[in-house]
Amino acid sequence: MENQMLDENISQSEEINFDEKVKNLLSNGYTFDLGKYISTGASILGKNLGSFIGYLLVVFIISWICNFIPIIGFIANTFFLTPVLYIGFAIMAFRISKNKSTDFSKFFGGFNFIGQLALLNFLLIIIYSAIIIPYLIIVLGSQINAIIELVSNSRRGDNDPMLVLQFFLDLIAKLIPLFFIMLIAQIGFTFSQYILVFGKKGAMEAITLSFKIVWKKFISFFLFFIVIFLINIAGAICLVVGLLYTIPLSMCAMYAAYDSIVGTNTSDIED
Repeated sequence: MENQMLDENISQSEEINFDEKVKNLLSNGYTFDLGKYISTGASILGKNLGSFIGYLLVVFIISWICNFIPIIGFIANTFFLTPVLYIGFAIMAFRISKNKSTDFSKFFGGFNFIGQLALLNFLLIIIYSAIIIPYLIIVLGSQINAIIELVSNSRRGDNDPMLVLQFFLDLIAKLIPLFFIMLIAQIGFTFSQYILVFGKKGAMEAITLSFKIVWKKFISFFLFFIVIFLINIAGAICLVVGLLYTIPLSMCAMYAAYDSIVGTNTSDIED
């Protein structure tokens, strides 16, 4: 039944003009079908499950190796490898949905966009830093008197555990809004990599368009992320091995959402 649904989606797909489609989405909105995205993602994953699991293990191994290379490994993994490797899930999902070649090497198609993806990732880090750093400065500034008092008490040997606990509880309370601000930003930028790779847009434009599109149905996307989070929690509970299925499922479902809302063309990625 799921495979039939996927085949029907493929057969009914039409070539789209990206700019016109996005203009229409922003002007008229769109429907959001969470269940469809999950089921379509599961159908895509089911067509090549072994390869998706194998690729996920390769991604984990590469990231693990990078952790042992001081500085250079961190920079390479953060700015280059992570965005390139993770878009590989979407590229394979795209190839399956378009009945294109699904050789294992196709997972690494993101390397064709390594410069653009690295720039996009760098811009996102700048945006996140521009949110986090000023917020932390303001929060810590508001706590400066409490910090001075705790330090003074510590030097006098007067360590009141209740004062320390109260300090950290106040700090956590003030950091909660930052968590939600970052969550909003991350959800808003969900489609940025897809727009860059499939929509052939520059990094900054991809980020801007992603936020505009997602914002039209932000609550729906928020619920979508909660469902994906719960699915992966369930995978972790299953002796962690379940993550080998739920992580690729999440990636395929995310691609299915993009393909359903924005759309892709067979010619978006060449063989």
